[in-house]
Amino acid sequence: MRKIVTNILMISAILVAGNVINSCSKVEDIIDDISIPVPFTIPVNFDAQIPLATANTTDPVTYPEIPVNIDVDAKIKEAYPSLSINNLKSAKLNSFSIELIPTTGGLELDAIKDAKLYIKTPDLPKKPIAEVTGNTNKSIINFTPTANTDLIDYLKSKQNSFILEITGSKVAAGIIKIKVNAGFKVEVGL
Repeated sequence: MRKIVTNILMISAILVAGNVINSCSKVEDIIDDISIPVPFTIPVNFDAQIPLATANTTDPVTYPEIPVNIDVDAKIKEAYPSLSINNLKSAKLNSFSIELIPTTGGLELDAIKDAKLYIKTPDLPKKPIAEVTGNTNKSIINFTPTANTDLIDYLKSKQNSFILEITGSKVAAGIIKIKVNAGFKVEVGL
């Protein structure tokens, strides 16, 4: 009887060990298939000089492209050396503002009542990514990013630019210097 119980325990132990080994390989397969996105923000800050001509009208004026040329691949490799642009899972505009750099021209940002921000690449059409309505601030304009606008294809290009479409609140004309502060929230995964 003792020999039968020992054999049963031995066979049971072998079966349990086989199941554990088999289930471990299945767990490893599942883990390999899981992509855990890692979010981080890529800041984009630069100074620009743009012409500003507004009038108290409802007709928006589209301004020339402002080159940005974000190298997202380099930013990803800087944060995570083993990843690249090919690991990009999501990219969205997180924040955007324009800050006036004071000059002797006397123009202020309250001349802009409403504005839309677009992103564009040489191969892709302009896409709306943020807007502001009812601006009255003279020195800074904070835009609200368009919800759920994925920009992966736009950020894969190293040649991208912003385009402003502005509706004025008063008559103003001249050249203004601005500081652009933007942030793109990107997610990368394996």
